[in-house]
Amino acid sequence: MAETSKIVGARLSVAIAHGLAIVRQFVIWAFADVPETVEVRRPVEPRRLSLADQWSRLSDIVIGAAQQAETATGCHVSATQQIDLAQYALSSLIDELSSVMDMGDRVRRRATVHVLGVAPMPALRPIGGAIAA
Repeated sequence: MAETSKIVGARLSVAIAHGLAIVRQFVIWAFADVPETVEVRRPVEPRRLSLADQWSRLSDIVIGAAQQAETATGCHVSATQQIDLAQYALSSLIDELSSVMDMGDRVRRRATVHVLGVAPMPALRPIGGAIAA
């Protein structure tokens, strides 16, 4: 009986050793991508541009800014014109309304009556002298 327990113990220790070897191989396989030492990479300096490339980039920036300034000037002119038209329309409306409405402290102008050059129609008179029906 002691011999069988020794045999079982020996076989058990061999199985454990084989299991540990398998686990070691798995760990090596699973973490094979990870480098053991971490490398510190030096920062990469950008390549220097030639004078022609620098001038090209600078001129593109200046030309773009000039085009945007032209666009802004056109928008400013358009906005100025629209504001002038709105101010004229508002002044005209106030002038027209001031003749028929009380505008507070504004000076009231008399209404301008436009008359056509047509002869006035004669007044209608009741027929037969009857005033009421």
